[in-house]
Order: sequence, then structure tokens, then C-alpha cells
Amino acid sequence: MYQLSSRLLGFFSLLALAACSDAPQTGRPTDDVDPGDPPEVIVIGVDGAEWQVIEDMVGRGELPGFARLMEEGAYGHLINPGPQVSPVVWTTFATGHFGSEHGILDFVYPFNGDSGKQPVDVSLRQQPALWNVLDAHGKQSTVIGYFVSWPAEAIDGRIVSDRAFQNIDHKVWPETLESLSQEVRRSVFREESELYQRFFPWPYEDAQAEDESSPYYRAARMVKGRVDNRIRSDEYVRRMTDRLFDEPADLFISYYRIVDIVSHSLWKYYDASDWEEKPDQRQVELLGDVLEESYRYVDEVIQQAFEKYGDRSNIFVISDHGFGSGTGRYQPQASDLLTGNHRPNGVVLAHGPDIQPGRLEPITIMEIFPTLAYLLDVPIADTIPGSVAYSMLSESFTADNQPRFVERYDIGWSAPEAQEAGAEAQAEEMESLRGLGYIGEGVTLADSSAESQFDFWAVDANLLAGNLHGNVVYHLIRENRAAADAATNALKRNRPELLPQLLARVRAKVHTLREEIPDGEGLAPGTDEYVDAHKGTASR
Repeated sequence: MYQLSSRLLGFFSLLALAACSDAPQTGRPTDDVDPGDPPEVIVIGVDGAEWQVIEDMVGRGELPGFARLMEEGAYGHLINPGPQVSPVVWTTFATGHFGSEHGILDFVYPFNGDSGKQPVDVSLRQQPALWNVLDAHGKQSTVIGYFVSWPAEAIDGRIVSDRAFQNIDHKVWPETLESLSQEVRRSVFREESELYQRFFPWPYEDAQAEDESSPYYRAARMVKGRVDNRIRSDEYVRRMTDRLFDEPADLFISYYRIVDIVSHSLWKYYDASDWEEKPDQRQVELLGDVLEESYRYVDEVIQQAFEKYGDRSNIFVISDHGFGSGTGRYQPQASDLLTGNHRPNGVVLAHGPDIQPGRLEPITIMEIFPTLAYLLDVPIADTIPGSVAYSMLSESFTADNQPRFVERYDIGWSAPEAQEAGAEAQAEEMESLRGLGYIGEGVTLADSSAESQFDFWAVDANLLAGNLHGNVVYHLIRENRAAADAATNALKRNRPELLPQLLARVRAKVHTLREEIPDGEGLAPGTDEYVDAHKGTASR
């Protein structure tokens, strides 16, 4: 179990108390946004951010952006009760729904069979995202680089999709952003050598990974096609963020994946304590600081938000999962090129006029959407499983602003039509996923992106149980036995042969969460009894 250290907790608790104010603090009126207004909410997504790394670096006086969030804001563990699959979790953040409801179940689709596959995209999504809800209520959003945001949807605002760095169509909205996108893309390629110099202590060129005589051959093999690509992509997101930060928006979201990619590839060179075979010292010299540099990089994004809007916006930093060594229970068979793997809990930090400073009791990924909707003064649909995380909101905000609820989002939303990205771009995306171990060597690229009607109960067994167990675990955490029963009983009706797999996943996930979460021994009480009770009905 990893806990924030008592030294830092005590330090931040004192600073948080000092930062509290008795003055009323309420959200900005819901009038039209003027160009000079700050966003009501800024969300910075940091895929794979791990508390242990953040705390170690903050404790050494690094990461001033994270440090300020912890000193003056709310912070804590973010429980992921379901699959640690990034497109699933980020779509849950965006929609408030489980994967079984929002329709994004993996990195690639179709979700059944062994035929050719394509990277998932927005056309598969079954639920509106927060920016769609805001659009329907007269509010504007800017969304940059968000995982599974291509093809870009038409909203009041701007979307720069997660595939905007590729040379494909439908990657930005409005289309007038295309010229800016191309300008920024060209600037990144012009300056890629300078970007690499920040992360790598040698003059990196991708050709080194093919030249065994190069003194940098082994190090280059670890970064080519994964880390180098992500450095360019995230720098594109960062520069687009800088160019669009002044545009009017109630919600501003940007997403960064560099921490996740570097952690997968280079964790062993950052921390080899779990590895029986230690890495070569020369490779540690070349690669050992890249992981922490990726945290410094995203910390500068946080600092940029503070410099731009100070205390006027509610700033959130969230991650979908944490990270650890690719050994032990996280990944018993770690490969040479993948040395780190996911831990089940992410991070959540928030700072702003409507945030209550202090350490949070752990909340789940299901609480993010309703909390953001509340802050943005749009209704929360009764179909959303999660609830508002009141513990992170100031008393003055909750006293002066009541959450609004509707039965469902009848906003006339439908997913955009599927678009063809082109064989070259799709093959590039598939190779990236393969290099990270997300798809196997035998998975081939499909000829078309066409997809049949979504039917959760028809998907592959591992995907179905892997997604549905998160529904059950979440309801057990919230001690909602009726809702947990409903999910399990639905499986019994539709795919009864998968009941043993589902129950095994539920038990294993709860036990893992109890180990990982501070004081988590009492999490999801009655889980073992729940599993045993449903096992007893399997043969009836």
C-alpha cells in the first residue's frame, strides 16, 4: 500500500488551513463568456500519474505546480474500480458512465472476434460527453488532445482531437482551426531536436535504434516509436493550449500522455529496486531521468494555468491510474521494452475559488463528471452512476449553489459518423499500441472503420468481464448492494458462463484496492460474502 508521507501531509495540512478564507466564494455567473473571462473549470489530464513519484519530487523541492495544488488545494487518491484501460477510463471521465454504457471498451474494435481491428474513435461512443452537455446548455468548451476525441465533434467551442498531430481529416473543430493546427504541427517538427535534448542527455536520432554500432543503440531502441512520438504529440497539445487559452470557454481541457508512455518504457531505469537483473549503468545514465523529466514537463502545464488564471479558475489535475514496476503482481512477465505497468489508483488534485483545501478521502473516477457538472452549473442526469464529491468543494459554494438533476440528457446528441483516417495513419496508430503491449502481434488492421450496432453482451468474454467487474466493484464500494446485484444478475441472464470470471475479478480488484488505498482495509465491506452468495446461485 502506498500512502502520502506523514511529513508532507502535515506540512500541506498546515498550509491548507492557512489558505482557507471566511469570505464567500461562489462560481462565476452563467452569462455568456467574455474573451477576458477565465474558464470556470480547467482540467489537465495526466495519463498514468503516480503519487509516489509526485511526492518524492515535491519533497525535493521540485514540481512547483503540483506543490501548489497540494499546499493550497484538495488532493488525494482516485480509485479506479474497473479496467485500467486508458480509453475506457478517459471516456468515463468525459461521460460519467461505465464502459458498458458509454461503449468504449478497449483500444481497438470490433470488440468481438479475431478479425482485423481499428483504433477506437468517437463514433463508437454511446453517451454524450461533458462538452456536449455544456453545448446543449449554452456553454462553451475547449478540448485539446483528449483521448478518444477523433473525429472532432461540432460544438460551441473548439475541439483539437487526440489525432490532430496526424495528417488526417476531421481532426479539429471548427475547421478554421486547421491552419493553426498545421502551423503548430510544423513548428514542433522544426524544433524536435531541441525537444529531444530536454529529455535525453545525448543527441538522439531515431536512426540510432537501427544502428548496432551506435553508442546509443540500446537507449534509442527504448524510446523510438514510443517516447519520441509522444514528446512531439504532447508538445503539440501544449502549444495548441497556449494558443487557445485566451479563447472564451467555460470548460478548458487538455490531455497529456507522456508520463504514461515513459513509465511503461523506462520505469526500470528510474527505479530498478524490484528487478533481480539490474539495468546497465550506462543505460541508467542515459535513460534514468527521463521519467522525472516527463513530470517536470506536465508540471509546467500546471504552472501555465496558474500564471494565466491564478485563483480565478477551478483547476483539476486527474489521472486514470498510477504506475509501478513491471514486476511482481503488476506484470509478472515484463518484457525488455516494457518495464513499468499500471497501478490501480490515480491522482486527483484541485485548486480554485470553489475548492475546499485539504487531503481528500479517496474518491472514485465516477465522481469526476458529476462534480464538474455541478461546478459548471449544468444538470446531472439520473442515469449517471456517480455522485458529486462534496468533500472537495467549499462550503460557500455548496451553500450558494444547488446541484440540478434531470432524468436523462434529452439534448438531441448523437455520435458523429465514422470517418476514414486512411490506412497509413491507422497502421501508425496500431503500431504505437502494439509497441506499448496494448494489442498483440496477431492483431491486424481492418480494411474499414465500419461498426455494427453496439451490443455489450456480444463482446469478447475478457472484455465483457473486464469492464463489467468495475460496475460491480463501484457499487460495492458505495455499499449499494441492489445496484451491484443488478449488474451481476444481468450477466447471469445474458452471459451466465462468465459468472465465475466476473466474480473472481471482483474479489481480486477489491483486495488489491484495499492494499493500495491508505486505510483501505474496510473498503467495499461484504465483498467476499457477496461473491460467495452469487457463486452459490450459479447452478440454479
